[in-house]
Amino acid sequence: MRASEADPEHMSLSRLLAVAGHVVALRRQRFMGSHGLTPHGLAVLAYLEQGYALTQRELARRCGVAPSTLNHTVEHLARSGWIERCRDDSDRRLVRLALTESGRRHLRQVQEAADRQIEPLLDHLAPADEAAVRRFLLDTVTRLQEDDAGLDDPRF
Repeated sequence: MRASEADPEHMSLSRLLAVAGHVVALRRQRFMGSHGLTPHGLAVLAYLEQGYALTQRELARRCGVAPSTLNHTVEHLARSGWIERCRDDSDRRLVRLALTESGRRHLRQVQEAADRQIEPLLDHLAPADEAAVRRFLLDTVTRLQEDDAGLDDPRF
């Protein structure tokens, strides 16, 4: 790798965005882990927070992993009382997962605490620039999702 490729000042915008996203994601993952949540666990709770009871297969597709990958995560979330399993009324063979009130409270508390811990690290952004950066990031997410319909919006 040439020195210029390793230097953030000379990285392409897409690579720099990936590096920045990775650094923020690692910080959030460490914080979430200290509150009993893995990245997949956080994603599961965030998808279920949208109000739909989903099957493990549906959740796995949204998380971009095999359903078996979520077995341990789902078991941990259920044991913790943050999600519950319920039979589908129209197809009793299906088991759907739903967020419990305890899970909703835990998710909200952990997300708010993570924001309080991480947001101050971003205070070097001038308030006048925040709207432009936010618009750029939202537009980027939208464009990439439109380009790859197989990825869902991770709202966590």
